[in-house]
Amino acid sequence: MPAYRVTHHTRYRHNASATAAWQSLHLQPRHEAVQHCDSFELEIRPHPGDLTTRPDVFGNKHHLFTLRQPHTELSITSRSLVRREDPALPMPGLTPPLSAARAQVAAAIIDGSEFALEQFLHGSPNVPLLPAAHALAQDLDADDPPSLAWLGALGARFGRQFTFDPKATTISTPLAEVLQHRRGVCQDFAHLFISCVRQHGLPAAYVSGYLLTTPPPGKPRLRGADASHAWVSIFIPGTGWVDYDPTNTCFVATGHIVVARGRDFSDVSPVKGLFTGGGAHTLATAITVEPAETG
Repeated sequence: MPAYRVTHHTRYRHNASATAAWQSLHLQPRHEAVQHCDSFELEIRPHPGDLTTRPDVFGNKHHLFTLRQPHTELSITSRSLVRREDPALPMPGLTPPLSAARAQVAAAIIDGSEFALEQFLHGSPNVPLLPAAHALAQDLDADDPPSLAWLGALGARFGRQFTFDPKATTISTPLAEVLQHRRGVCQDFAHLFISCVRQHGLPAAYVSGYLLTTPPPGKPRLRGADASHAWVSIFIPGTGWVDYDPTNTCFVATGHIVVARGRDFSDVSPVKGLFTGGGAHTLATAITVEPAETG
């Protein structure tokens, strides 16, 4: 099973002294069927007076801390060692037709056997159910294809119609604007893909994590040059949750490292919080994902 070391560094700098900080972190990779987090450490400077860890409602590791001393800089660094293997996918033809999958999901919610799926079918804070998002899959279900084949076809169409552009959006850009300009980043594309899939009757979740990147031939791997990544998880009856990366138009593989799962980005933001005082601040992030030798 391939292993990876992940370092995620976040630094706040204030132009005046902040008197306190309250922070919520989703930085620890999950334990899952094809992924195991062998080790995780968290370094926070200045050292907080309290640091708690608990599972959130989606089963993610959630760290919270309070800093009650004056400071002009806050540094949060996580270090993880993760083993990850390729998920096993069924042949598309072995998954139920899309119409049958919708009916099975609805029945499982009503009889209570899979009631938790309900929250992944509706709009959420960052995923409005826009008609234009529904239309992205127009005519793809005309022949009632197998669910997994439909998902792959939607991803391929998505890749042809949207362009990755890190300058096109910000963290607060509305989804309607992403649809209008057809440009954005992984967070935008995950939200848009989720909006489409939910409106076609399949539960869809947002996945935050990391993606192993390969440096150009002959070039060294640059530390701190990677970034957080986001993709989508879709529930298919008889198979379970299947992860798909609309930014790279592919089903996820060993290089996709899962940190947290939720309804959208607002549930799983890596670092978010509040400060008292401090005036304006700047936020800098540096991430490194690299293969590890585990011996």
